[in-house]
Amino acid sequence: MPAGSPAEKTPMGKIILPLLLLFCQAGFAADDLSSFAANLDTTLRYLNNRESVPCKTEKPTQAKVTTATLQGDKATVMSEADAQKLFSELKSQGDIPFEFSIAGCEERAHEMSRLMLLKGITPLKVFASVNEDESPRLRRPNPTKNGMTVDWKYHVAPVVLVKKGSELVPYVMDPSLEKKAVPVSEWQATMTRHNPKMKVNLKFTPAATYNDAGTIRVNFKDNDFNKSVQGTLKEYKVRSKDVDGEDNLWFELMRNEERMMMIDEGY
Repeated sequence: MPAGSPAEKTPMGKIILPLLLLFCQAGFAADDLSSFAANLDTTLRYLNNRESVPCKTEKPTQAKVTTATLQGDKATVMSEADAQKLFSELKSQGDIPFEFSIAGCEERAHEMSRLMLLKGITPLKVFASVNEDESPRLRRPNPTKNGMTVDWKYHVAPVVLVKKGSELVPYVMDPSLEKKAVPVSEWQATMTRHNPKMKVNLKFTPAATYNDAGTIRVNFKDNDFNKSVQGTLKEYKVRSKDVDGEDNLWFELMRNEERMMMIDEGY
């Protein structure tokens, strides 16, 4: 029946004839038949005169994504189990070179945030940075070179909120540094094992914030920007397979920095 159409009335003939045949086959007396017919007529008149009720169509209930605010910005709230599942899904993205940790944290954080948004998840970002006049750089073991480390002036990764009892705890999605989703405090501790008491500045921002200074805000629907980020990640993926890939990139970065300084000084 079409949605919203009135209920159809049942034709009397479709009911009376089968019932009469059944009655005759059962061998009822004539008086009984007369009484039966009278009662049947009353019943059918009631059925045909009753108010027609339109068919109701129920709209499917859409699942609501729970969000909460952290320092004024909304983020998705999930269970720890769901957070770990999300981490595994992000880690399995073969196009993101998590093993190439010397550079590219902004690109990795952007691409992970974009993928999360496509899943209906609203992430934040957390930036960890140091003032080099007060503290050493953040540090982690080099994932591809035993005995060596990678130092960062700042680092960034996406964040979701995990419900732990009555509290909401920011959990970091950072496969370049961790083996699972971890609280921000644990993430910070991983980068400060060489100096646990060093001062680290933590800053939570909307996912659209691209760099630590906050001077670049991105639109995740900007396909040109997304392709540019993905192109950089692809380049880093290629470099990660080269034994000298990190060293070559470091040399190029230092050379470009020297050139910029020469331009600023008027050479």
